[in-house]
Amino acid sequence: MSTNIKITRICEFCKNEFTARTTRTRYCSLGCNSKGYKSIIRQSKIKQSNKQTESAKNPELEIVRVKDFLSISQASILFGISRRTFYRIISRGELDVAKFGTRTVIRRCDIDSFFSLPLDQSVLRPTQEFPGLENCYTITQIQQKYGISSGTLYMLIQRQGIVKYAVGKYNYVAKNDIDIIFNTKSHGKE
Repeated sequence: MSTNIKITRICEFCKNEFTARTTRTRYCSLGCNSKGYKSIIRQSKIKQSNKQTESAKNPELEIVRVKDFLSISQASILFGISRRTFYRIISRGELDVAKFGTRTVIRRCDIDSFFSLPLDQSVLRPTQEFPGLENCYTITQIQQKYGISSGTLYMLIQRQGIVKYAVGKYNYVAKNDIDIIFNTKSHGKE
């Protein structure tokens, strides 16, 4: 099909400027077209070879990618995270699991949704000013006042998004934040 259009283009292979007669022309000559095609095929073969090499290095990874339910070991292989890290996430209650005897199983969609959450939600919150030492508890004071372990307290502070203030070698938490949490918890038990 003959046309009278003349468009200035840049060849995708040699990067030289040329005049094209169609809007779809990509190369300046048959030689560049042939070399460009061979380059695309070569890159495709290299990519395919690299993928085969990767799957040969870790054949279990290919099997795990298609499963809907994963064990802790399979999830750690798939995401490149240690098994212990998954157990910590589970113990914090951030990931739902099912138990079949001694075996722990995780749904793939739960893991994907867990990792799609923002990494640090404190970035989204505005920073709060330090309310002063008289308006704060130390971690030890909270433990003694409410009879709570340090692990449970830290988990509670993290879940509720309470701001901790480090002053010297002590961590402080605003009194009103802690009192609100423990007062609502005690009302819920009554």
